[in-house]
Formats: sequence, structure tokens, C-alpha cells
Amino acid sequence: MVEMSVSDLATFVGNPRRGDVEAIADSLRARGQYKPIVVNVGSITGRPNEVLAGNHTLMAARSLEWPSLRVVLVDVDGETAAQIVAGDNRIADLGSYDDEKLLDLLREADDLTGTGYSDVDLARLLRDVEPPLALTDPDDAPDRPAEPVSRPGDVWQLGEHRLVVGSSGDTDLVRSAALGHVDCVWTDPPYGVNYVGGTGMTIQNDGADEAVAVFRDAVRTALAVCRPGAPMYVAHSDVVREDFATAMREAGIRLRQTLIWVKDSLVMGRADYHWQHEPIFEAEMPADYEAIAYGFAPGGEGRLGRGGENWHGGHKSSTVFQVPRPRASREHPTMKPVPLVQAMLENSCPPGGLVFDPFSGSGSTLIAAHGLGMRSLVVELDPVYADVTARRFEEHTGVIPLRGRQQYSFAEVAA
Repeated sequence: MVEMSVSDLATFVGNPRRGDVEAIADSLRARGQYKPIVVNVGSITGRPNEVLAGNHTLMAARSLEWPSLRVVLVDVDGETAAQIVAGDNRIADLGSYDDEKLLDLLREADDLTGTGYSDVDLARLLRDVEPPLALTDPDDAPDRPAEPVSRPGDVWQLGEHRLVVGSSGDTDLVRSAALGHVDCVWTDPPYGVNYVGGTGMTIQNDGADEAVAVFRDAVRTALAVCRPGAPMYVAHSDVVREDFATAMREAGIRLRQTLIWVKDSLVMGRADYHWQHEPIFEAEMPADYEAIAYGFAPGGEGRLGRGGENWHGGHKSSTVFQVPRPRASREHPTMKPVPLVQAMLENSCPPGGLVFDPFSGSGSTLIAAHGLGMRSLVVELDPVYADVTARRFEEHTGVIPLRGRQQYSFAEVAA
């Protein structure tokens, strides 16, 4: 092994690898060069001092203006040189990880700088290796209480989550309970159809005009607590589609796509054709089937969706989500399945990130976030459904809710 001047070294012509030079530079800066690169002398190929293994280390050293690197010298022909480069690139790809041992290894490091891993990577690994304990099916929810314990203005602490009992238009109340800037919004607002379920249960503020006004107020609150460019998902019906979309655009939210939840059974109703789908807006915010609007809050830099640093999922998500309806939705008339919510949160919120739902209902967004190792801030106007959410969380996790400094076990009271 010898020391060579960085200025004398050349990268391999036609190297197909695209490494993360910035991450390698972080490692060099933090811990120095702990393994040599391989350099072909070039007496046979006519290309002197060409790097066969460690091309991106050379690029990183140049970016750091290092004067020299430690190298191992070989002198091989062009075919052998190409084989060394191909093998060096490919063999690492063929390996895999023991996630439990990787987690143990990373836990030993007080500082992840220069490892190529971030705190988000560690949180994601922790979630996968040690998922939150689930005592019930995520879609299970308790019955409504005859007399609610929750009162308007209450803020329940549910582990790392917060449940606000009040109006989502009360920005000051919501902001007072916030756990930092919100990373993602997933919500299922009142649809404006005056819903009355078969059990006689209703959704507050569900008349068409009132629903749109309430939604506008909730959007204003969401923008007050969200980070710039935060993703936003809004489940909705065709009845309010145009009004909701207008409200979002007027607030500066960039609508990206409409996603579709295809249900495994139709929903009986008064329409000529029974609904078996629901739309969901995908949007970008500033700070059956159902459609889900998807977009982004105003602000944010660079690409906000897939391919950008704020996209946390894979590359195969389509606009259609085929997820069975919850087995029973007596607890809330339009209850969404937890796996549906999780499929979108996995793409748009990092582990440990904060999810906001201004229309919590029976708490599916909170349960979805908890299962993914995320935190949530949810708001529910109706104290009855606030109780349903708090008890649902307690039964699912075993964690007793706190109101102020006082514990209150819904499960014990119901027993």
C-alpha cells in the first residue's frame, strides 16, 4: 500500500456506478480513510493511475480538497480491469442485512455521522425490527359511550400522540397541543351528505354548506401547524369534490393527484348507482371506492413527491388502493381501514414524523400512525367520538390515556 496524490489519480472510464459522493465525503470527514482504493498502474492499458475500486472515494476526496489517498497498486490488462470494476460494483449488491444485528450495531454508535445512516433510517429500522405492540386488530373500535368523559377543550395525551377535543377551526387550541411542525396530513372530513347510519349514528357538521365551511377552517389550521411543502391527503365524496378542491387551491395547496380507494363491497344508498369507491385528494400544502385528494402545502424546496427527499416509500404505488372495508364500522359511519391510511403515510411521512388529522372520527389515523412508529395530532369535535378514540388507543396499546396529569382508564371503567 502506498500514498498517492489525488491529482495524479483518474476515475475509471465508463464506470456504471452512481454512488453517493456526499455521503462518502461525510464518512471521510468524520473518520478518515479506513480502507485503501485499488489503482491500476496502466502499463498495459495505457491509462495510468486509473481507479478500479473506490472511484467515488476519489471524487469525495477531491470535493474535500484532500492532497492524497492510500492506494493498493495493480497492473492488469483492460479485460481484467473491467472485471474488477464490474465485480466491485456488483458483489456488494448481492449481499443482504441481518436487520437485528444492524440495529444493534447502529445503537452502539452515539453519532451516526459518516455511517451513511440517518436518524430516520434508524427509526425505520427500529420500527421494522421492534414494531409497536398491538393488543387488538387495528380496525377494531369500541362502541360509543352513553355519556362521554371528554369535554370540549380537553387535550388527551395518548402515549406520543395528542387528541384535541374541539373544533379543527380553533387554530390556537390546535397549535397549543402541537408536537412540532406537522410532516403530513391525512384526513376524512364530513362529506356534506347529512349522514345517518343504520344504527342511527350521525356525523356532526355533515350538511353540504356547513361541511365546506368547516373544511375551509380546518385547512387554515392545518397550514398554521404544517411544515412548508407538507403532503396532504383528503378523503371526500363527489358531492363536495369541487368545493373542497377550490378551498384547497385558494389556500395555496397544490393538488397533485386524485387517488382511489376501491372497496371490497358496495355501499347501499340513495344514488342511482351504489358507491364502491372513494376518492382521495393528494395535495401539497403551504406550512366501493373513495377518491382521496393528494397534494402539498405551500412552500418546500425541490421535488416534494416521489423521487424527492420527502418521499419515504417505494416506486410502485399506483393511484388505486384495493383495501377491504373494516369488518364493522358501527363506531363511526364512514370509518376508514387502517391499512389504507398506512399505505399513504408510509410514502409521505418519515418514521417518528408527525401526522395531523383535523377530523379524527374514531381515530383510524392515530392508530395508523402509531403502527408505523409515527406520532399524531388529531382533533375531534364530538366528545363521544373523542372517547371512542381514546379507548380504542388504550385497548390497542395498553397505554392509559392522560388528561392533564390525571390517568383515566376507559377500559377499566367499561369493564
